[in-house]
Amino acid sequence: MPTSPYFPTYYQGDSGEQNLYQDLVDEQIKLFGTDIYYMPRTILRDNTLDDIIYSKYQSQFQIEMLLSNVEGFGDSSEFISKFGLRITDEVKFRVSTRRWDEAAAPYNLTVNGRPNEGDLLYFPLTQDLYEIKFVERESPFYQFGKIQFYTMTAEIYELGSDDISTGVAEIDEIETLFSSAIALTLSVGGTGSYTVGETVTGTTTGITAEVKSWDETTRILQVINRTGTFATGEAITGNDNGAVWVVGTFDTLNNTNSEYDQNREIEDFADNIIDWTEGNPFGEFGNYTGSI
Repeated sequence: MPTSPYFPTYYQGDSGEQNLYQDLVDEQIKLFGTDIYYMPRTILRDNTLDDIIYSKYQSQFQIEMLLSNVEGFGDSSEFISKFGLRITDEVKFRVSTRRWDEAAAPYNLTVNGRPNEGDLLYFPLTQDLYEIKFVERESPFYQFGKIQFYTMTAEIYELGSDDISTGVAEIDEIETLFSSAIALTLSVGGTGSYTVGETVTGTTTGITAEVKSWDETTRILQVINRTGTFATGEAITGNDNGAVWVVGTFDTLNNTNSEYDQNREIEDFADNIIDWTEGNPFGEFGNYTGSI
């Protein structure tokens, strides 16, 4: 027996009820929501192994979203793991499907038609970046025969070596403050000055990096977003002002953007126990200082 023709099934096209419900959702988000910066993710992959080398966030747009968990962060916000203290503050945002289609259309996002896992959100209230972990696309399940909003679950973003260049000062500053950085001590005799944010290039290796800070008195150049490791003795050229200085010394294990970094200490301690050189491939034999 076919369904009744006197009650809408909403299977095809739009209806008055669908449009009314969508209008109410949009109005609710506009009245009680927040303008959030949405940053699509661009992935750079290894062509051989198809591994992700690093991610870039170089564009952004603002769209209104409604914060769902208004009583505080969800999930286990802080906990001790085997890697130390982890902060995974979780938030949930809702965004109108209609407004999403309008705002995201020019950006050719990886997954068409919806927000993507791995993209970033900047929440001005907490001044933090959040990474989208999951997008709920079918809840409520086709109310009036259509999806009116997406619910995004996002966690506080753990900054690594990703490139964030959105053009919004308060967002880009997060990368400068927290991205992994190393300090290069340059040799005497260079010319020019580097500027914060410019790209520098190694003339021998072709490695590039972004300037975090430059002190001409101490000749210490701090860089972030390295594409590899510079060579001692090669010249580092600034792409903007043409500054040229030669690399003296540096330590890739010393992250100058962290007060808790212990990579150098751990490496030195491990070298006292096991010989990791190519001349001793089996390590502990002949260099183990402990007792059995």
